[in-house]
Amino acid sequence: MNIKIVELTKDNEKDYLDQVSDLEQVVLKNMEERGQIGQLFPTGKEDISSYAHSEENTVLLAIDNNEKVIAATYITQGQKPFTYNDITKYFKYGEEYNNYVKSTYKTQEEYKMDILDTYQMKIKAYKYAKQKILEQYPEYDKNIMAFLKHELNEENNRYHEKSILRELLNTYMSEYISNNVGPEHPKLQENYEKFYWFTSSEIAEEFNKTNIKPNDKEAVEFEEIQAKEQHEYEELLKKGPLIIHEKSTFDMKKYYSAKTSNSIELDTYITDPKDRREGLAKILVLEGITKHMQKFFENPENKEIFLCSTLHRNNLSSKYVSEFFGLKDSLYVKRRDGRNREVHICKVDRNEYKKYLIHQRKKVAIFYGYNPTNIDITTQEKIEIFKEQLAYEKSEMERLKGAKTAQAFNGKIDFEKRKIDKVKALNKKISELQKENIEKNEENKNQDLLEELNFD
Repeated sequence: MNIKIVELTKDNEKDYLDQVSDLEQVVLKNMEERGQIGQLFPTGKEDISSYAHSEENTVLLAIDNNEKVIAATYITQGQKPFTYNDITKYFKYGEEYNNYVKSTYKTQEEYKMDILDTYQMKIKAYKYAKQKILEQYPEYDKNIMAFLKHELNEENNRYHEKSILRELLNTYMSEYISNNVGPEHPKLQENYEKFYWFTSSEIAEEFNKTNIKPNDKEAVEFEEIQAKEQHEYEELLKKGPLIIHEKSTFDMKKYYSAKTSNSIELDTYITDPKDRREGLAKILVLEGITKHMQKFFENPENKEIFLCSTLHRNNLSSKYVSEFFGLKDSLYVKRRDGRNREVHICKVDRNEYKKYLIHQRKKVAIFYGYNPTNIDITTQEKIEIFKEQLAYEKSEMERLKGAKTAQAFNGKIDFEKRKIDKVKALNKKISELQKENIEKNEENKNQDLLEELNFD
C-alpha cells in the first residue's frame, strides 16, 4: 500500500494538525450530504492537539505521497471515570450489576457501610466540583442551578451527553476522589465506580429507612447530607439518566472489571471521501491498539485489557471497523438526555494479547495488503481467516434482511448488496486457496517420496 503511517506528535503537528482538523469538516459535510446526520461529532483542532501531547492518547495518520493526510484515527485511554469518553460505565449499571456487587461482600453490613461512605464522599466531591465550576463560570452568580437551566434552555442542547456542566462535574468529582485515595480510604476509587449510579433514595431503601433509629450515627449523617444536597444533586442526576434500550445478549459480568485505565477506546476514524483506500481505518486502528496493548502489558500487574467504541446505530461503516477487531458485544443505550448510541466492547486477557495482535495483523495483511513486518502466513491460515470472515459476512447479511431501511441502506451505500458481493468473493477465494493447498500437499508428498527413494 503506497502510504505511510505517521503518529501525530507535538513535534510534527505544525505539518499535519490543520490537515486533520480540515479533514474532519470534509468528512462531516460528506456524511450530512448523504443523510448521515448526527453520526460524527468533530473533535476539534484544540482537542486533537491535546491528544497529540498526551501520553494516554494516540492520533495516527495515513499520509499519501504528496504529504496529504487522507485518514486519521484517535485512540484514547485513561479518561476520567464517568466522563463523556468513559464507555465502560454502561456495562456497570442496573439491577444485575448491583446484585453482583452485593454478592462480593461477606456481610450486608459491610455492603451498606460502603454504599453510605461512598455516597458521603461523593457529596463532598460534588461540593468540590461545584465550587470549581462556579469559579470558572462566575456569570452564573454562584448558582449551579442557573448553569443547569441555561443548558436545558440552550437550543439543540437539552443537557445531552456533551453537556459542559455534566462533563465538568464528572471531571472534577473524579479529580476529588482520586486525590483522596489513601490509607484512610484505600477502596475509594473502586467504590466510587461501583456505586456511581446510586442515589439517596436507593440508599435509603437499602437501610430500610422507616426503621432507622435516630441515634444511628451513620443514618443521621446520611439524612443531614440528603437534606442539604438532595435538591441540587438529585436534580442533576435526574436530568441525565442512562437507559439501556435492549437486554444484552451476552454475559455482562465479563465486563464488570472494565475501567478507564484498562480500556482502549477506538474513538474516531475518518477517511477522505475523495480518496477512500480500502482498509485504511482498520490499518490505523491496528497500529493504535498494538501500541496501547504493548505498553499496557509492560506492567506485569496488568491482567486484562478492554477494547471499546461508541457509534450511531446507522453508521454501519464504523460498526464493521469495530467488529473486525472483535468488538461484537454491544449495548444500545440512551446517553444522557441526548442521542441513542451503540457501545461496543471486547476483552483480551494478558495471555492472549500477543496471539490476538498476530491474528489481527494477518487479517489486515490478507485483506488489505498491509504487512510492514513481512509476517509469514500459510495457505491454511489464509483459508481459516477467509472462512472466519465469511461466517461474519453471512450473519451480517441475514441481520440486514430484517433491519430497517435506514440501517440497510446508509446514505448512498447499499450495504446489503455489498455483503452479497463479499460473500461471493470470499467463497471464490476460499475455493482457490483450497485447490492451491491440495496441490501443495500433493507436491510435498511426491517430494518426500523421491527423497525416500533417493531419486534426484
